[in-house]
Amino acid sequence: MTGSANHHKSQTLAIEPSGSSGLADRKASGTRTGQGRQRASRNATKHGVFSKVVVLNGESRAEYQRLLAGPWEALQPEGALEELFVDKLATISWRQRRLLLAESAEIRKNMEFVESDQRDQERETAERVWSMSALLGGRGLIGNTNNGHVLERCLQLLAILRKRIEEVGFKPDQDAPILRKLYGDRDASRLRTDFYDTYETLLQVAQTPEEELKRKGYRSLSEWRQIMLEKIDVEVRRIKRDHKARVSVETARTQLEIMSRNVPDGSALDRLLRYEASLERAFDRTLSQLERLQRMRLGQPVLPKLEVRHSLS
Repeated sequence: MTGSANHHKSQTLAIEPSGSSGLADRKASGTRTGQGRQRASRNATKHGVFSKVVVLNGESRAEYQRLLAGPWEALQPEGALEELFVDKLATISWRQRRLLLAESAEIRKNMEFVESDQRDQERETAERVWSMSALLGGRGLIGNTNNGHVLERCLQLLAILRKRIEEVGFKPDQDAPILRKLYGDRDASRLRTDFYDTYETLLQVAQTPEEELKRKGYRSLSEWRQIMLEKIDVEVRRIKRDHKARVSVETARTQLEIMSRNVPDGSALDRLLRYEASLERAFDRTLSQLERLQRMRLGQPVLPKLEVRHSLS
């Protein structure tokens, strides 16, 4: 620093007590003029002894030099030892910046792949459901239409069934495999009726001879066929509606899962917190050493060194 000896003795270093981990809140004890700031910036660039090793590939050396200029302007070091301590404060701050980036990366890693993992799981589930639906006694695909891949296949099968009935009418030997694939085998363990039951009911009527239908005053075969087509359309709308409701629930669950990962998992969080604590201790210790040096140089009283020891017992 420059100036008279009296000025040196009367000047007080505005440095906060140990426990603070940043430089931005510390009051500058050096010059506030534009010329002084430029000089501090040049000094920081010239004396950044740790910059060659602390700045990793992919990090900005220019950003590090800008960060280094702040402590130089605020603390105005004189002599090689003070300059070394100021450089060290900057490297600790740079590591704290890197720590925040690492924490952000951990959070993004956990958050951004939730939906991707769910899509992969959905595809695997769809393949498993499709293969199991062929087993005897399977409940069919319809019970799994919350899965988008299964839903798409169900709609395709219903479209095939509709087109066939529209063109050639009821063909039980060809229709049954599709219906079993969709709704499972017919057995007494089913909890409720489904579209397969509707088909079988209409099939019985459709297999009645046309003359008998007329004699009993029933609709014609073409009318029953049209009713079947309408029932298929109703079933398609029901499936899509149920799927939409389930997707809404799954979307909400996914968002909650993403929010729950806003903090790194246990092992990563513990590692980051321990590193942060070590940086804070190093920062406070270095700042305290620099303050003692500057007080001695200025002829000010030097506070006794405070040592804190941690015991695990």
